[in-house]
Amino acid sequence: MTHSHQDDAVDALLQRQFEGAVPDDGFCDRVMPHLPARPRRRAWPLWSGIAAGIAACALSLSSTPMFHLGWHDWAGGELSAPAIALLLALAGMSLLAMCWSLAEADGC
Repeated sequence: MTHSHQDDAVDALLQRQFEGAVPDDGFCDRVMPHLPARPRRRAWPLWSGIAAGIAACALSLSSTPMFHLGWHDWAGGELSAPAIALLLALAGMSLLAMCWSLAEADGC
C-alpha cells in the first residue's frame, strides 16, 4: 500500500465518520477579533527588483549586435529576423511577468 493510497483511505474513513464542521462553541468568534491584523505588503521590493532586472538585462544585451540590429530595424519599421526576435523576447518577458503577478495576487 503506497503512502498516497494510505492517505486516501484515511481521508475517506474520516469523511464517513465526521459529517460537517466540528462545533467549537464560539471559540473562533472569540479569538479572531484578538488576532493582530495581517501585515501590509510593501511595493518597493517588487519595483526595485523589476528595475534591477531591467538594468541587468539592458546591460547584458547592450553589447550584442543582434540587439542593436533588432532595435534599429524595428525603429525603422522593418521586420527583420533580429527585430522579430527582439519583439518575441519582449512579449515573452511581459507574459512571464503577468503570470507571476497573477500568481502572487492569488495568494493575497
